Amino acid sequence: MVVNRYERDPQKRTQCLEHYGYNCQICGFSYEKTYGEIGKDFCHVHHIEPLGEQGGESKNLDPIKDLIPVCANCHEMLHRKKIALKPDDLRKLFAAAAP
Repeated sequence: MVVNRYERDPQKRTQCLEHYGYNCQICGFSYEKTYGEIGKDFCHVHHIEPLGEQGGESKNLDPIKDLIPVCANCHEMLHRKKIALKPDDLRKLFAAAAP
């Protein structure tokens, strides 16, 4: 089995989270609100254009334009299809499914 693994830049991840905060930018989920202290300062970060679809290059990545904080559930849904959904598309699906 061949797996491509691309390096993520931890500084750009930090810059993304400093800009947006730690709530999911799709559904609004807060790890801290749900789990308390253990969830503080935690959230996944999603590449809006996945590295695998870009050939793995992340040198010119803009942490504000190219990354977005998302919860684990939304992150999985973004990657559910072979070609990842765009955050705006998942937001629309989430809004349509909400009661």
